[in-house]
Amino acid sequence: MNTRVGHDPRLVAAIILVTMAMGMLDAISLLHLKIFAGYMTATILLMAVHIATSETVVLSGFEAIGLYLLGAVTGGRLTRRDRTTRYAVGDILLRVGLLVGLTALVWAANPPGRTYITLGLLAFAMGMQTSATRHAKVADMSLPAATMLLHGLAHNSSIAGGSNPGTSRRLAAIGSLFVGAVIGTLVSSHSVSVAIAVAGTTILSAGTLLYLREHGLLMRLDRLTIH
Repeated sequence: MNTRVGHDPRLVAAIILVTMAMGMLDAISLLHLKIFAGYMTATILLMAVHIATSETVVLSGFEAIGLYLLGAVTGGRLTRRDRTTRYAVGDILLRVGLLVGLTALVWAANPPGRTYITLGLLAFAMGMQTSATRHAKVADMSLPAATMLLHGLAHNSSIAGGSNPGTSRRLAAIGSLFVGAVIGTLVSSHSVSVAIAVAGTTILSAGTLLYLREHGLLMRLDRLTIH
């Protein structure tokens, strides 16, 4: 069964998994790297606060933005290869998952400059991952962030005169982001490398899902693709 771009239930499920992984990595990077590796809005705001309060401007902010942009360029080139949307997204997510797994090994090895190496690898990976979620073109989920999801719930609600389209999808994404942040916080309090590895495994699972053959269970996810 072929599905329209943006309506493939596997794309929705994969992005929900990626959103959970992002919740993990954002929590880990904030707690242990003191800057966000994937949430660039917050990174820019944190840098602005440092400047406005005359605190030392940490180079990690510039590093995160620079490597994120480089990852986005790489991801952009990968999405423009002659492949179907699902396989293009799956290919990028598999690469991102492996890169995040490598980052977990780097943290565990504890080389000199471990924090900066980890931040750079994660920021690059998140730039690539955002290219994948944008290319998937699932409504409100081009970025694994809660703002547009929450806005969509309210804007399209019956109270606002809407018909509540995509409510299940939005709630699932918001819940996965929250759960991911909780998991990232709890696991990284015991082992940062294990927490990063769990996030990498989650992204790998999302990429693998996009290569699976059609299955009746996957079609039940169609309710999450309603626009």
